[in-house]
Amino acid sequence: MKNKNFFRMLFVAFLAVAGLAACHDDKEPDMPVFVENAGILENGQTLSPGAIVHLEGGGYLETDDVILNFFWETGDNLTPEGAIKGYYAKVIAKSYDGMTIQMPYRKPASRVEVNLMRNGKLMNIGNVNLTDGLTPKEFNLYGVYNAAKVMLGDERQITRWLNGDNDISDLKSWTLNMHPDFHSALGVYRAYGICGLSKENDNQYPFFFDLCTEEWSKLSDMNTIALYGNGNAIGAIQSDDGKSYGANSISGDLERSDDYLVSRASSPQPTLRFALPDGVEAGQFGEFPGAYTSRIVLLSANKGNGKWVPVLFSFNQGFKALDEMDAEWLIPFSVRSVAKDELGNTRWISGFIVVRDKSESGCRSLFYTVDENGALTKEPIAQYPNKALSAAANHDRPGTLTVHFEAYRAGNVTEEYSFEKQEWTSVNVFGTFDEIVWIN
Repeated sequence: MKNKNFFRMLFVAFLAVAGLAACHDDKEPDMPVFVENAGILENGQTLSPGAIVHLEGGGYLETDDVILNFFWETGDNLTPEGAIKGYYAKVIAKSYDGMTIQMPYRKPASRVEVNLMRNGKLMNIGNVNLTDGLTPKEFNLYGVYNAAKVMLGDERQITRWLNGDNDISDLKSWTLNMHPDFHSALGVYRAYGICGLSKENDNQYPFFFDLCTEEWSKLSDMNTIALYGNGNAIGAIQSDDGKSYGANSISGDLERSDDYLVSRASSPQPTLRFALPDGVEAGQFGEFPGAYTSRIVLLSANKGNGKWVPVLFSFNQGFKALDEMDAEWLIPFSVRSVAKDELGNTRWISGFIVVRDKSESGCRSLFYTVDENGALTKEPIAQYPNKALSAAANHDRPGTLTVHFEAYRAGNVTEEYSFEKQEWTSVNVFGTFDEIVWIN
């Protein structure tokens, strides 16, 4: 009997140990605890983009990062929840007793997990909710009033003027006090800001004005002679030695509202560098942004005394200068055509606006296109009585070019040209700007 009781007790003990082992195997691994009494002061609150969040507790290190994960309902039955994971938060301050971060812009309304990352491991600190910060999908027309032609007493500024439906938008202006010479303005899809050139310490660099944060940032430390763009990206013609120049993409690090839908190139192509054309100097470029096509970039060089040189830049072959011409301004332009080929691809319509001081057949602005051989057409494709000051493409309306013209009375005039219909349409803008740019 004693032996039976002994074996019965031994069997029960074995089952207990096996049960404990099974429970241990099924148990989720403990989340690492880096910080004691960790929490978020704003935990569970609904915050706006740009709001400050305070991480509390003891034991934060200078090397810690904060990782945000965003989750939101999509309304799609197939993928009911959208997510952006692994977003590095902007850290405002950090100490042993806590960290301060800023909630980002350009994100959808979301539930946000706030995690501390140390040595590749995450500790959840808390959760907040974020209101909608997505940038507009529709394009708006912006005017830049810079130092070139500013009148006494007028403030240098950027002004949001017109929306894509040709109606007056929510008017707002931002000063150019930080960069009064800001020019060659370009936009890039859903970044909600304006890129342009400005000088700093006698060199010229690309700067980006963020319309969400109203902050300036330098996009490159390389001396830049010209910018160009195609709506999806902004490129720069740059040099690090002042002798040879190449094209670099400078918009890859800009945050956009659709970042989670866009795949980035894993390995950038090497930049080829070339000497400038004979008789053309670096400082003669950049008065107007270059015009992008799939093969080349169109640039204009101001030689002074009413002399301009159209310059074509090939990414693989370098610069090619066309014949010098008499002009008050020479403005590159490019738009995507409406028509598509058998493969569904659109072509680029590109060329130069030759602006004359005196009228030619009653017109001061003559629009010439560049053919497949890289030569200007003999006859203009379009013309306009007034002097063109700036040209910009609205990528929501292919086949059209928006041009801001100098007027001879109060206020300038803005017109849109349809290459398909070969006609001008007035745009509802009565402001006076040095440049215009469409962005969203």
